[in-house]
Amino acid sequence: MPGNSSTPCAGRGIPCMPGTDPLRSAAFRVAAAYAGLFALSAMLLFGAAYWAATREMTAQLRTEIRSDARALADAFAQGGRDALEQEAWDRQSDARGAAFYLLLDESGRKIMGDSIPVAPFQGWREVVRQLENSHADDNDATDTVLAFGQSLGGRFLLVGRSMHGVEEMQETLLQLLTAMLGLTLLLALAGGLVMGRSATRRVGKMSRAVRQIVSGDLSRRLPASGPCDEIRGLAEDINRMLARIEELMDNLRQVSNDIAHDLRTPLGRLRQQLEAARQNEHSVEGCHAAIDGAIVEIDALLQTFSALLRIAQVEAGARRQSFSDVDLADLAARIVELYVAAAEDGGRTLAGELEPGVVVHGDQELLTLLLANLVENALRHTPPGTHIAVHLAGTEDGPELSVRDNGPGVPEAERDKVFRRFYRLEASRTTPGSGLGLAMAHAICQLHGAGILLADGHPGLWVRVRFPRVGW
Repeated sequence: MPGNSSTPCAGRGIPCMPGTDPLRSAAFRVAAAYAGLFALSAMLLFGAAYWAATREMTAQLRTEIRSDARALADAFAQGGRDALEQEAWDRQSDARGAAFYLLLDESGRKIMGDSIPVAPFQGWREVVRQLENSHADDNDATDTVLAFGQSLGGRFLLVGRSMHGVEEMQETLLQLLTAMLGLTLLLALAGGLVMGRSATRRVGKMSRAVRQIVSGDLSRRLPASGPCDEIRGLAEDINRMLARIEELMDNLRQVSNDIAHDLRTPLGRLRQQLEAARQNEHSVEGCHAAIDGAIVEIDALLQTFSALLRIAQVEAGARRQSFSDVDLADLAARIVELYVAAAEDGGRTLAGELEPGVVVHGDQELLTLLLANLVENALRHTPPGTHIAVHLAGTEDGPELSVRDNGPGVPEAERDKVFRRFYRLEASRTTPGSGLGLAMAHAICQLHGAGILLADGHPGLWVRVRFPRVGW
């Protein structure tokens, strides 16, 4: 609906109101996404550390167990069962809870060692044992033992180490990971909320400005303050676009007003001629004369409308496809030669100072029209005795084409206005013309990326056109 600044979110029919909720801002979503990504990375990193630390500590336990098992096997090989039992007793008494030993006879009765309920086995196994002074249903009163079992002379020997240290390390790493993830997510979300509020305030100001622009205030601009970031850059680009739109709208209003004023006079004059012919002319010759006068007026109107359409076509860039390299020196020489006689008939002089070999990229027909309009403008608005010079030269910044006269010139306050359609310094409109020549010249310059400037010729008017260099 007109005036509604919200647009429905795609596929849901929910009004999307940007700049109102920091939690829905793009900055907050980006921060939350990065927090999730960092959390996942931290989990993978800690998982690798968890696995490496567990593997290293378990390997160390295995090394100690192998050393003990090898020593007991050596004692059995050297002294038999008695030496094995004695060595096991000695190691049991020196272990002080750090190591576990169990020696069973052929019938499975315990000869010595810790109370580890396990059947004889060979190789490595993790065994869960109940701690002393604890209940059988108390899961926290158990201990996991990494054990190595082997048979020696009919006896079963178990050598083990408690994995309590490994479990403590694992628990510590998990607690650290949980705390770090929680802190990371909290800081990331808080930072995202702060950034979201900042972006929300800036976007909110832009949204309010946009609503005022939509309501008709084309002079309004988006705030382009704050840090030099993509939001500020976007606001500046939009402001340039708004300035161009405002300029085009002003031109449209100005053209509409000027058409209403400038075409009203010839249309009124045409109607008066036809009305007078109908009332007063009774001869064929008089009617023919009235019709001829009407045709002249209509032709002038058609030329005006053709010029307007041509300006619109040029401003739309429709002729850019026909661009090619144009020898501007040759073009200017032909224009000067064409208008020399017209200048002499009006008591003026026209000369060219043209540097050969100056080339521009553009539409040859439009460039011809550009220079012709500038020369005709000088011929039409200067008194007899005026000298008009067409100058062309290549500069470091690009070719420069100028038309300079020593006539009355244009007041400085009026120089920007003369490029408007139908604008004429002479309010009485006594001289021929429609006031579209310089407007056409300005449109052609914009199409070619050239700048046009009116300067003081000391005396007279100096019209300078600066083209970009070929290849730019």
